[in-house]
Amino acid sequence: MPMKLFKCDETIPEREKHIYIKEKGEDTTQFLPSAHVETIPGSLSERGCSYCGAKLVIGGVLKDTIQLIHGPVGCAYDTWHTKRYPSDNGNFQLKYVWSSDMKEQHVVFGGEKLLKKAMLEAFAEFPDIKRMMVYTTCSTALIGDDIKPVVKEVEKELGDVDIFTVECPGFAGVSQSKGHHVFNMGWMTDKVGTYEPEITSPYTINVIGDYNIQGDTFVMEKYMEKMGIQIIAHFTGNGTYDSLRGMHRAQLNVTNCARSAGYIANELKKKYGIPRIDVDTWGFDYAKEGLRKIGAFFGIEDRAEAVIAEEVAKYESKLEWYKERLTGKKVCIWTGGPRLWHWTKALEDDLGMHVVAMSSKFGHQEDFEKVIARGEEGTIYIDDGNELEFFEVLEMVKPDLVLTGPRVGALVKKLHLPYVNGHGYHNGPYMGFEGAVNMARDMYNAIYSPLMKLAQSDIRGEQNLPSTNGNGNGKATKELSEQVVSLVQQQVKEATAQVKQPAKETAPQVQKPAKEAAPVQPQAKETAPQAQAKEVAPQVQPQAKEVAPQVQPQAKEVAPQVQPQAKEVAPQVQAQAKEVAPQVQPQAKEVAPQVQVQAKEIASYIQERAAEVTKLIQERCLWQFHSRAWDREENINGVLNMAAQILTGEKVVLETLIDRGFYADAKILSADLEIRFAWLNSMENSQKKAVLESVKAMLIDIVITKSKNGELHYSLY
Repeated sequence: MPMKLFKCDETIPEREKHIYIKEKGEDTTQFLPSAHVETIPGSLSERGCSYCGAKLVIGGVLKDTIQLIHGPVGCAYDTWHTKRYPSDNGNFQLKYVWSSDMKEQHVVFGGEKLLKKAMLEAFAEFPDIKRMMVYTTCSTALIGDDIKPVVKEVEKELGDVDIFTVECPGFAGVSQSKGHHVFNMGWMTDKVGTYEPEITSPYTINVIGDYNIQGDTFVMEKYMEKMGIQIIAHFTGNGTYDSLRGMHRAQLNVTNCARSAGYIANELKKKYGIPRIDVDTWGFDYAKEGLRKIGAFFGIEDRAEAVIAEEVAKYESKLEWYKERLTGKKVCIWTGGPRLWHWTKALEDDLGMHVVAMSSKFGHQEDFEKVIARGEEGTIYIDDGNELEFFEVLEMVKPDLVLTGPRVGALVKKLHLPYVNGHGYHNGPYMGFEGAVNMARDMYNAIYSPLMKLAQSDIRGEQNLPSTNGNGNGKATKELSEQVVSLVQQQVKEATAQVKQPAKETAPQVQKPAKEAAPVQPQAKETAPQAQAKEVAPQVQPQAKEVAPQVQPQAKEVAPQVQPQAKEVAPQVQAQAKEVAPQVQPQAKEVAPQVQVQAKEIASYIQERAAEVTKLIQERCLWQFHSRAWDREENINGVLNMAAQILTGEKVVLETLIDRGFYADAKILSADLEIRFAWLNSMENSQKKAVLESVKAMLIDIVITKSKNGELHYSLY
């Protein structure tokens, strides 16, 4: 069964709906784990609360804003650990935490007066800070404190401050994802459009869903600066309160974490007509693709290629060094949501690793659609995994490395397995070209650590450990020390031997697809006469109309002369016809099936090629997986129509920003298809269009018509 009930879950059989193992020939129209639903009682969840999703993940990253939590001090302390989100203003957001510090008396008598007092004190202590966010928590929401009137009083009293309220207590949703949604939609409604940013470049973007984990944002800023592109707002890495108010002035939204910030990207598209391009900024090959998309959107591809060439020259050889040593290694990705689908193909394509198990704490079915489409056969997918399930999975897949957060990381270390912090990184940044190398380095160091290998071995054997209490056992202690040293040396030798083994396994796999693609050309040539016949027909019809009036008078003059002769000839013709008919009919019967067979072969050939293209798009393209059905259909039609125009040499007309967004994705897709599929270059234009029309139908069938994603038809993001 593809849906799996682990042994540890026998007492909570509902967990079977949340665990899936991918098998050959399956897609998300057949199996999709339940996700973004309440945690089943009895299962110990790794999720965070809704308030945490709003404050810790999004709001708390802003570098110039007081983050005031209206509730007990514990809620403030629990979301203060934002050391992974640095900024370029002295890390103001990392140094301080603000709380109204509710006590029992405030729960009984109300906390609104306490809130106003805390707000005024915070502004007084930081006179240079004029921006604030106020968050409700479970306690203040349960007693009914109304924070918006209090905020208006403070704004009126101080005059020069701006305050945003986030009413998303911890119990508001099933996970922190609810906090992402509430913050996105509230900010879009209350603040976007209330500030006019200074425009310094003809090319402007918003970077959405990037939180500057260990400097990720600085990497993106460097690339955009070299391309001459102005970033209006970072949502919210190294971002400012007012820059987020001016997001409506960007020409393009470059979306990274679609789970936490896709909502606002879609609302900006609906309200202001700003297109959204989804990028994978983690991974070497993906970094190239992302920059090329942005370059294509603005028509500055040469600048994008210059940045790519510079970064590849710096880091490609380093990445290859790690690839030789990481190829074939098995890895589990147990993170929040987006990194599952951002990292899986990057690790497999860039480094030759195998992602064997994935678990999401707060992902939706949309996230599982993406990662299952990208994943390998046999990979395990888990929604809202618990610790006992993790134990069982580790026994099943025996990974070389786990990418996860600190809580599960502590569990993994106790099992003597190496792990890398997939939430806050070990030694980031991980974004872009240098980030891909940093991530590969951290994984290599974890897997090949001699200390980790030493921890996996019990040096005691079956003998009791000798005493070191000074009672005459010094000799035994010395012997034990020598054993430990010898063991460490042996582990180092084994690790070194593994490092020197070259990665030779990939060459046969690369040669095989090239050989398989060669036989396509004869079929393409067979269809050429049919295409030419269709092109000639429109030219023949006008000439026939011109000749007809001249022929009719001549026909009237000749008719009287011909009729007697025709009467004489008719019996002879009829006799000959009777003689010939038996010979012609069998030939006609023989030709008809051949024509039908040929038509079926052509149709089958088109479908086979379309299936290949669909598989590639499913694995690499994010535009097919937006949150709602109407958005998916609009993207599929827009991108594939543009791709058909590009591949057939037709003129592409870009009238709106949305058109340019489709064009950017289509141009990358078209180039990828021409590189990967040799048969495409031998096709007639009509056949290329037929293939892409079939691809369009296949994608709509998979991601819309037959999709098991229950959120596709919600009216709001």
